[in-house]
Amino acid sequence: MPSWTIIPPTMEDLDQHYCHPMIVKLFRIMKTIYGLLDPQNEPSGIHEGKHTATFGYENSEASDESSVLSSLFIHFGLSSQTSPRFAIIVPSMQIEDMTQGSRIPVPSELVPTVTEICDFAVMRSQFTPDPTEYEIDEPESYPAGQVWERVQMQKYHELLMKEGFIQSTDPRHSHRCDICRSDLLQCKVCLKVMCPSRSCAAFPLFCMRWRPCAAGHRCWYSDICIDCVVGGTTCLCEETWTCDLCTEKGGFFLRCHRCARPFCRGCSYLVGCRGCRASNLCHDCAEEAPENVAKENYVELVGPCTKCKSPVCKPCAMAAAAGTSVHIAVVSFSTGCDCIKSYK
Repeated sequence: MPSWTIIPPTMEDLDQHYCHPMIVKLFRIMKTIYGLLDPQNEPSGIHEGKHTATFGYENSEASDESSVLSSLFIHFGLSSQTSPRFAIIVPSMQIEDMTQGSRIPVPSELVPTVTEICDFAVMRSQFTPDPTEYEIDEPESYPAGQVWERVQMQKYHELLMKEGFIQSTDPRHSHRCDICRSDLLQCKVCLKVMCPSRSCAAFPLFCMRWRPCAAGHRCWYSDICIDCVVGGTTCLCEETWTCDLCTEKGGFFLRCHRCARPFCRGCSYLVGCRGCRASNLCHDCAEEAPENVAKENYVELVGPCTKCKSPVCKPCAMAAAAGTSVHIAVVSFSTGCDCIKSYK
């Protein structure tokens, strides 16, 4: 019986070009179920490590759609427990509380998501790995990504044929637009594709929107469509967002010591040292906090970097003082610049 634990993802999964294409779908189902039936344990993010999501199906000689769907199981539980708490009963589209022995219908908004997982399971059951391409211990995210990528590419080309833009597709250019030959833009999570060229006739056919992580090229997800955005952190100015994985890594936001709200480096509501990450209170807390609290949390900042304009606190400046100017060679300040910072 093939089965895979998709949440939490392993380090081997994160080292792959793909994450598992069902990871966001499983998380959204799990979050909804816990929100309804066990709100105290509702998960906050895919990578938090407190929950598990597992799915699989029975192996049979037929491996047809009906045998896969009739044996398909989707389980959710806490990482600290050996047995799953909730299960999706696919044939009847019900959620079973395996502790209480009760069932409720799958909420209507989750039915399309469960259906896509079913479609994936059928395609995965029909996929036979090429022994020359896959190692025995290959993380499941790799073959799963290969399977779902083929499905999404096929959907893209079929839509162009349905709309009458092309009569057939050239398999040699499967990752390029059949019309303008631009490289297709692909979400790293759900693997859906679209033509990025606004002048191409294929562009209006796909309503995919993208949300860039503030980590840029350092973000593991890299290209992610807005439908796959789960959790993460957004600055109060709403201009900067980091995915949940980069949020856990830290270093992209300053936080007020009083209210702990996140602020990006371009935000004027909170200013902090780009070296040691020390920060003052945000404007709201500075006005509300008693004078002794505001003074206790005050960080004296000296002149900004002449190149990236990042501020630095007085202790950091004094630690690196050299003559009349201060030069700080940045080794790893996360979001700090990688230049030589000159403070006067």
